[in-house]
Amino acid sequence: MELKDIVAISGMGGLHHVIGRNRNGLIVESIDAQRKRFSTTLNQKISVLADIALFTSGEDARLAQVLKNIRAAEAEGLQVPDGKADNDAYKAFMEKALPDYDRERVYVSDMRKLAVWYSVLRDVLDFEKLDETAEEGSEQAGDSLTEDTRSKNTPRNVPPPTAKVAPVKGPAGGKSKTSTPRKMGS
Repeated sequence: MELKDIVAISGMGGLHHVIGRNRNGLIVESIDAQRKRFSTTLNQKISVLADIALFTSGEDARLAQVLKNIRAAEAEGLQVPDGKADNDAYKAFMEKALPDYDRERVYVSDMRKLAVWYSVLRDVLDFEKLDETAEEGSEQAGDSLTEDTRSKNTPRNVPPPTAKVAPVKGPAGGKSKTSTPRKMGS
């Protein structure tokens, strides 16, 4: 399973694997023992994990790179905190996983979510492909910055061109009459 196929849905706990698409949204399967399948709606906020980044003191760190760092630190003896750990345990975990994270903008709730996501993904994620996507993501980041600056230079408040619509005429060539019922007098 790759990171681009895994989503987080707001209002629903856990992570989900994208199986397919339908006209109203995505068809997903939960990543847990139940493997419950359902479809999403257009109103639900869906975040693809490959698009998520964490704030750092320099450039933002992609989630793929952070997960790779956690995997390497875990091999060296890092303990991933469980859901009942205190805030200091999560801060120590984050310090080893991503030492230059922005301490003002990355909250403990974000650290907790990262630890839970890693615990879920530890057994199902293909970390070899994660290495490849982390390298591709850093190369594409430079390309996307140039696209972003181009889009900022284009005017946004220009309304689209409108076509003039000719008035509809009835069968006699005049304007058509409305079909509202007449009020009958008594």
